[in-house]
Amino acid sequence: MRPVRDISDLENFRTEPFLGSSLQVIKRDPIEPEPIGTIVLCAFRITSYDQDCDGSLMARLERIDAEGEATGREINSVGLYPDCALVVTTEELQVLFQSGE
Repeated sequence: MRPVRDISDLENFRTEPFLGSSLQVIKRDPIEPEPIGTIVLCAFRITSYDQDCDGSLMARLERIDAEGEATGREINSVGLYPDCALVVTTEELQVLFQSGE
């Protein structure tokens, strides 16, 4: 396992005139961080549960970075099952990110 490839140097971040006016827009070249078909795992923290219509609990999640800090992305109504979710500690998460550098 390794972190997703950093493409910031390849994107050609720049500003360009907007439709010939004096306004500027931010542009980047579209670069795929990883090839299509690549399997990625993204870390989320459970923040709460909501009851589904059949009585089961659906998780509310917030995406976290390698340090366990929230990134601002939230997802709700996710079922958690042993064949499609892994549980790790913050320390294990940091080791996973560091092992790929």
